[in-house]
Amino acid sequence: MKTILFCIPYAGDSATIYMQWKQLLGNHIELYPLELAGRGARYDEPFDSNFTSMMNDLAAQIKQYAKNKQYAIFGHSMGAVLAYELYYLLSEEGFPQPRHLFLSGRPAPAAQNNRKKSFLSRLVSEKFGELFPQSGDMPVEIAKHPELAKKFRQVLKSDLRIMNTYHFIPKQEKLKCPVTIFSGKQDDISEENILAWRDQSNNDCKIVWVKGDHFFLHTRKEELVSVINQSIPEIISS
Repeated sequence: MKTILFCIPYAGDSATIYMQWKQLLGNHIELYPLELAGRGARYDEPFDSNFTSMMNDLAAQIKQYAKNKQYAIFGHSMGAVLAYELYYLLSEEGFPQPRHLFLSGRPAPAAQNNRKKSFLSRLVSEKFGELFPQSGDMPVEIAKHPELAKKFRQVLKSDLRIMNTYHFIPKQEKLKCPVTIFSGKQDDISEENILAWRDQSNNDCKIVWVKGDHFFLHTRKEELVSVINQSIPEIISS
């Protein structure tokens, strides 16, 4: 039996960012990138209207595919917030907890409310400027097509609007499943705010420092997936 690894993208992107992981994951792990409305295979669907609708959408996908199956969740940046909150939403709805929670590129919840709202917007701009320096803030092939360019900006705008209104509410119970936190050594997140994740866990909480800035997800994917492979033990059938 395989463990399903649900992966949630960061703001402005789609589930396709995880497709290269498929060839890196161990045979005991099944990759399932979670697609948000309005992008990728769901391009023609309207964007979620608020944080709650985005959460309910992801929870429905997990419950449908992982019914009676073992699963884990990975999320980067915005995806880490969604993964963290999904743990509690699924628990409230009586769904079994994940085998492991992987939270990447995000400060601990208590620190998130104190960060400037412009932080996420700046990170997104920096990423596209780094990956596509000749096109300003979007891929050249998209920039050539007005309709695609319009949709691209709409995805960013929708995600940033939703995440800029997110406010952490302290939980009555701490995370019970094992947790791994990934953080870039050159990211604009303090060590204190990363280590504070340990205060949110009642179980094993491992901190993994990765070389790179906020978008080490792309440059250090082999390292991340190696940790994931080791963190999710193979299920031995009886």
